[in-house]
Amino acid sequence: MEKKRSMSVVEKLKEHQKKEYREADHWYNLPSIRKLSRDRHRKGNQNSRSDREQLPRDGRNLIHTNPLAFLVGAVFNRGVHWKKAWEIPCCINQKGKLDASKLAKMKKSELVRLLKSLRVKPRYVDQGAETLEDVATLVERDFAGDTAAIWRDASPASVEKRLQRIRYVGPGIASMVTRILHDDCGMFRGQEQEIDIKPDVRVRRVFERTGLTNSKSENEARNAAWRLNPDFPGELDWPAFDIGGEWCVASNPRCPSCPLTAVCPKHL
Repeated sequence: MEKKRSMSVVEKLKEHQKKEYREADHWYNLPSIRKLSRDRHRKGNQNSRSDREQLPRDGRNLIHTNPLAFLVGAVFNRGVHWKKAWEIPCCINQKGKLDASKLAKMKKSELVRLLKSLRVKPRYVDQGAETLEDVATLVERDFAGDTAAIWRDASPASVEKRLQRIRYVGPGIASMVTRILHDDCGMFRGQEQEIDIKPDVRVRRVFERTGLTNSKSENEARNAAWRLNPDFPGELDWPAFDIGGEWCVASNPRCPSCPLTAVCPKHL
């Protein structure tokens, strides 16, 4: 019974993915940030806009057309709201420093000063400077300044291994990058079994409340995705993240209108 219910939840999550996630526009050989274009017009939320559209226009354009901006925004997706993380490369660009060759020549103290001067900063500036230093070194030293070469013609597993050489980038962030590249750029087709979820707080909350896991453990969430959707574990990531932000919120969840309500045991 438990397994049957869990599979019902998984199918509902996949259904939500197909219904609500419209693929982003693609740029030749360039990645794009997740385009969560939903156009929902829900009751009580008629003015809902896609998450991507909430970024300033110049920021959206930069993320869409500059692989280094995409990578920097992705690796700063920790400890801060997603919107702030994606704005950081835009702020660096405004300072004239969004260039791997320039960043690679800067000392850590200079990178710290740069990050402190930004309108939007990473949560941990010292760690952020080390992360930025490693990004620049990876791009310049190992990929001759070509950021997109990190993932071009590579498998998800090899891309994630490369990204985890960047300080403070763990499996979650690395998996998020490969999933975005898959969902928005059509990469890694036939290799979906290598793409994991990013078990952030929203995903873990949905997994626990629906009974897919017994706790909010990151490892348990990853294991559940591998076990229940082995052909593409990461497929469960975006719908759980979306539902965790729109309906299955931390306080006063909106269960009656939630897409999972018919199959969710509601472990609140």
